[in-house]
Amino acid sequence: MNRSDGQEAALRAEGLWFAYREPDWVLKDVCLSAPQGKITIIMGPSGTGKTTLLKILTGILTPARGRVEVLDHAITNQSQRTVSSLIGYIPQQLGLVRNLTALENVLMGALGRCGNGRVLLGLFPRIEIEKAQAALELMGIGHKSSEKVFRLSGGQRQRVAIARTILQRPRVVLADEFVSDLDLALASEILNRMRQAAEQEQITFVMNMHEVQLVREFGDQVLLLDHGELVRGLPRHGLQGQPSADVFQ
Repeated sequence: MNRSDGQEAALRAEGLWFAYREPDWVLKDVCLSAPQGKITIIMGPSGTGKTTLLKILTGILTPARGRVEVLDHAITNQSQRTVSSLIGYIPQQLGLVRNLTALENVLMGALGRCGNGRVLLGLFPRIEIEKAQAALELMGIGHKSSEKVFRLSGGQRQRVAIARTILQRPRVVLADEFVSDLDLALASEILNRMRQAAEQEQITFVMNMHEVQLVREFGDQVLLLDHGELVRGLPRHGLQGQPSADVFQ
């Protein structure tokens, strides 16, 4: 398995090409390696293919060429159940069920392990309920477990989405600009919780983000995607004092 800065890679992509309509390539020979238990952040101008790349990494889209591996398991063309045991995905819109409680939404992360008739009736095993509550506690909102999601603030909903993904027990979590609508203080607090989860659960995070201050604070590895090409890796110290526009020049 490839290593990044001497660390084992949890996720590796090699030679990814993708087009919604050829020959207009959205991604061109993209290769990346995400160190295990760390936070990798992908930056780039709007429309450069960041969301498309995440959807390929999570198996939602299939590349025209190339492959994706998670802990030596190729995920391209695998069943969604197989992929979800390795990869969790937090989309920008979160995908929560507004009329369910925070705890009930988190329990959706256990469906891959408990998909039977009793679960469809809401009768999850006690051990899964305890793990769901622990995931909410890890995110700092255990006291909101019985609250309906539509009554929660934006930041609290973000935490529910992360807790749901943690309960899925993936080895890699992909997140798509999921804190972009929050103010810097709240986004920083949520990312601190993610860092804690990365360390405690040994989860590798790969996320799209555009706010340089947050990237500088939380990115263990920063990659720059420009017009469909991964043009260079960007170390955290390389962002010090640079305004957003300068990063993309």
